[in-house]
Amino acid sequence: MKRTRWPLSWAVILLLFFLTVPAAASYDATLRTAREFLWKTVTSGGVSCGSVAVMDGGKIIFSDGFGAADRAEGRNADGRTRFNIGSTSKMFAAAAILILADENWLNLDDPVVRHLPEFVMKDPRYRDITIRMLFNHSSGLPGSTFVFGYKADEDPQAILIETLKESTLKHDPGAMGIYCNDGFTLAEMVAERVSGKPFLDFLKEKVFDPLGMKDTGASLGITGGRLAEFYGDDGKKYPREVITVLGAGGLSSTVEDLCRFAGAFIPGGKSFLSPKMLEEILRPQPTPFAASLKGQTILEAFGWDYALLPDYQELGFQMVGKSGGTTFYSTNLQILPSRGLAAAVIFSGHGPAQQATSKILEALLRDKNLPVPGTPRVMAPGRAEPVPAELLAFEGYYVDASRAALFAFEAEKGLLNIRPLPGQASGASPAPLVLEYSGGYFHDFERKEKYYFTEAGNEIFLVMADLPLYGTDIPSFQKISVPDRPNHLAVDMDGTVWLLRNASPFLQSPDFLLVRSSRIAELPGYIDFFGIKKVESADYAAIAATGFRDQSSLHLFRKGNEIRAKVLQFVFSREDTAPAARCEKVVIGAEGENEWRRVEQGAIFSFTKPADGRIIVIAEKEDHPLLFDSITDGGEIFVPEGSYLFFAGRSGDVFEISFR
Repeated sequence: MKRTRWPLSWAVILLLFFLTVPAAASYDATLRTAREFLWKTVTSGGVSCGSVAVMDGGKIIFSDGFGAADRAEGRNADGRTRFNIGSTSKMFAAAAILILADENWLNLDDPVVRHLPEFVMKDPRYRDITIRMLFNHSSGLPGSTFVFGYKADEDPQAILIETLKESTLKHDPGAMGIYCNDGFTLAEMVAERVSGKPFLDFLKEKVFDPLGMKDTGASLGITGGRLAEFYGDDGKKYPREVITVLGAGGLSSTVEDLCRFAGAFIPGGKSFLSPKMLEEILRPQPTPFAASLKGQTILEAFGWDYALLPDYQELGFQMVGKSGGTTFYSTNLQILPSRGLAAAVIFSGHGPAQQATSKILEALLRDKNLPVPGTPRVMAPGRAEPVPAELLAFEGYYVDASRAALFAFEAEKGLLNIRPLPGQASGASPAPLVLEYSGGYFHDFERKEKYYFTEAGNEIFLVMADLPLYGTDIPSFQKISVPDRPNHLAVDMDGTVWLLRNASPFLQSPDFLLVRSSRIAELPGYIDFFGIKKVESADYAAIAATGFRDQSSLHLFRKGNEIRAKVLQFVFSREDTAPAARCEKVVIGAEGENEWRRVEQGAIFSFTKPADGRIIVIAEKEDHPLLFDSITDGGEIFVPEGSYLFFAGRSGDVFEISFR
C-alpha cells in the first residue's frame, strides 16, 4: 500500500489541535449531562431549541445546540446560534460603568443626578441614589418602565425619565436589594452621557471586540443573522423580538460569546477591567436589609443575581451568575472564577436555564475531581411546636408582589394560617396555606419550604429560607397596616374593566391590554389594580408592597368627559367608553390612541387593516383569554358575545370591519 504523505501544514494543525483541546473523554460527565438535560428540555415541550457552551481554564471545551432554530429552513441550533439574552445584558451595563470608573470618568458612589440632571422624581430621596445602587438593586425605584415589542418604535429612555417625574421610591436608597430593571436603563444613560458614545458602540470598542465576541449586539429583531426563531406552543412562528432597553435586557448573544465574556473574570483571562474593578464586580454589595436575614441574600452584587452561593461557599468556591428572561427566551450564565469554569445555556422558550447550568457545572466539577455541593438532606416532618409569644404580634394583613392575605396563628397547635383575601382582581384565590412551626421556622413540609419572620427598619417580612437552586433567603410577604379612616378613590374600582389606550401596535405581550380592578372588602383603603395599592386620596393610590419588584402607583385624571387611570406610563379608560361594534371604518385619532369596540352579539368577524395596524380579539371570560391577534393570525374569526376588539396603529390609520 502506498503511504500517504500529509502536508506539513496539516500535521502542524493536528498537533496543535491535540495539544490545545482536551480529550473529550476527560469531560464525559459534563457532555452527557449537558446533552441529556437540553434534549430532555427540548423534547418535553415549552422550548423549541437550546444551546450550551462550557468553559474550562479560559477555553471553550464544548458547545452544541439542540432542536430546530428555524423549522422552515431545517436549521438546527448550535453554539453560535444567536438568542435574545434578556437580563443577562445587565452584566454588560456593569462592564461599561466599571470601565468608565477605571478611566476616572465617574465614581461608583456618585449620585446619578450628577451625570443625569434630567433625572427627577416626585420623591426628593431620589437625589441620594448612587450609581452603585443601580447595580445592587437598592435604588428604591418602582420597577420596570418599558415593554417588549416587535419594532423599535418608542424611546424607552425618554419614557422612563417622563414617568419617574410622577413616581415615588419604594424605600430609602440603599436600604434593600429588590430586582429593578429601570436602574439599568439609567446606568445605560449614564454610560452614554459620560462616554459620549452610543451604548452599543462603547461596548463593541471596549468589550465585544477585545474579547472576540463577534455575535453579540442588539436584539434579534434588529440584528437578524443565524438566530433562534421563537415558536409558540401551537407551532406558530412569531415575529422577531425587539428590546430597546439595552442595559436592562436588550442584547442578543450566543452561548460561546457568553463564555468568552466569562473568561474575563478568571485568573489569566483577558479582562477589560483593572484588578481593582475586577474585584469590585466580583465582590458582594450588601445592604442593611441583608443583616436582618438568617441566611444569605440574593441580588446584592454588582449586576449579578448573586456573587456567592452558600453551597459553593462552603466548598471554598465563589459562584457568580446571571439569568435572563424575555417573553420568548431564557438565559443563564454561571462562573466559578477561581477555577476558571463557566457554563452558559439559552433556550428559545421558557426553559430551566439556571437549573441546566447548575447541573452542568456540577458534572464538570466531578470530571475534574473537585468537590461538589451535596444533595440536600431529606428531612422528616417535625412535630409542631407552640408558636413563641413574641411572634404573635406578627398576625395581620400581608401582601406579596401581586396579592393580599390574612395571617392568623393557632399558637398552641404551632400553626400559621395564610388565607388569601377574596375579591382580588386576579379572580379565583389560591388555596390557603398552613405552615407548621418547628425548630425556629414555619414549614410547608409537603413543598419542602420553610419560612421565618424578620424586622427590617419599620417593616415586617415573612422570608422564605433556602430558596431552591440558590440556597439564599428572599422576602415572601410584607405586613401592611389597615387605616382607621380609610381613603377612597373618586371612582368605584370594584370589578371595573380598564382598557389600555396608549399601546404600540408592535407591543409584544397583550396580557395587560385589558385589566380588571377590584376593591377588597376585607381590606378597606386598598385596591387591586396592577398589584395591591393603598389609597391616599381621591385620585391617587400608592405602592403597598414596597419590598417587591415591579410595583407602581395609580393616578386618576380626567380627559374630557372620561376618568382615566395611569399606571407607570400606561393610560387606561373604563370599559364603558368602548362603543358597540358594528360594520364600520375604525379610525385611529390624532393622538394615536388605541380604539376599542365591544361585541354585543356573536358573529363572524372579518377586517382589512393598514400594513402596520394591529387587531386583537379578547374574550369576556374572567381571565380574558386572547382569541385572535393579527400579528400571527389571519382570516375570519367567530367573535363571541361580549368580546372586546382592540385596534392599534398610527394616527389616521383606517380599519374596515364587518360582521355576518
